[in-house]
Amino acid sequence: MPPRSLLMLALLTPILGGCAGNQTDTVSALLSAAEHADLDALNRLIANGVPPDSIQRGDGTALIVAARQGDTAIVDALLRAGARPDLSVTGDGNPLIAAAAAGQHAAAARLIAAKANVNAIVPGDETPLIAAARNGHLDVVELLVAHGADVNLGMLADRGRWRSPLNQAKNAAVHDYLARQGAVAGPTQ
Repeated sequence: MPPRSLLMLALLTPILGGCAGNQTDTVSALLSAAEHADLDALNRLIANGVPPDSIQRGDGTALIVAARQGDTAIVDALLRAGARPDLSVTGDGNPLIAAAAAGQHAAAARLIAAKANVNAIVPGDETPLIAAARNGHLDVVELLVAHGADVNLGMLADRGRWRSPLNQAKNAAVHDYLARQGAVAGPTQ
């Protein structure tokens, strides 16, 4: 079913038990509205009882989707509706990690202003700074560090391999910036 049809189905279904129709359909519609920057549909779904922090495994939350895309209007609407900027979903990270990985500076700034934890570690994922460093997003790396991201906060991942912002930096500009901030590669290289 095309996304618009799914949205219309969700919007036309009467409210049952706090969510319109089948909960899976309404959560899919919410994430689709975020993905397609359909602010009107997003607001209608939330007004009709779809929780803004609804989770869909494999996609995360609407805020994760909007942050990854850098859609600040959708990010702002979800935050106003009560979406939690630190809500993590196993396998999907959290909104700030998604924004950082995609290099979405404005969305990351909105999330930080909403009190997202710049040092959040999501099990099975990483930190926002590691995500930004790995993808070479110097402007986001600088934003995170300016707001207190620990340049040496690392974690074990990938079958016991150490990940740190410095050892994950994939370009010289990010690597050099982190080194100037006192970052070290970590206990194992």
